[in-house]
Amino acid sequence: MSSSLGLWYVAHTKPRQESMAREQLQRQDFEVYLPLFKVFKKPRAGAQRAPAAGAAQPGAPATAASAAPGLTAHEPMFPRYLFLRPTRSTQSLSVVRSTVGVSRLVMFGPQPATLADAAVQTIRQAETLRETAQMDQISPFQPGMPVQIQDSPLAGIQALVQAVSKDRVTLLLNILGRPQTVQVEFGQIAPL
Repeated sequence: MSSSLGLWYVAHTKPRQESMAREQLQRQDFEVYLPLFKVFKKPRAGAQRAPAAGAAQPGAPATAASAAPGLTAHEPMFPRYLFLRPTRSTQSLSVVRSTVGVSRLVMFGPQPATLADAAVQTIRQAETLRETAQMDQISPFQPGMPVQIQDSPLAGIQALVQAVSKDRVTLLLNILGRPQTVQVEFGQIAPL
């Protein structure tokens, strides 16, 4: 089965094997696009704090993510799906179904599902916008949101989110009849 160079095809991957499928399809000379979405990840309870700036772990690569580990991650925008297209007109799609990480090529009846290049470019733009978003734009904690403090001397107290930064949340709470602000880590609060 051969294909047209301008259209994108949709592959359904095996669970959590999107990256493996992308790598294997690229080795087979397909152009592959796996849209990734920057998401907020609440640090796990008991996770160690990040080392100070400039104090990299031995053998660990220095990345932008290491500035705020555990706070953002990249997940597939469409879990278990990726887009591919042949790089030459004689390239067959029949090898896709037997590619490591791929479950199947998405079909509409006997025809493979296709996506116009303009649609893929729109997805790329959305991915770029999300990638450049600040932490306060993707955090589940937004100003004005009620939360409950956990895992601190103030555990159990309810507060309102006042501001969100890349590694802390500023809360407004009432202590002894007066409004006070405190800064806490993301893992120390939970939405109400």
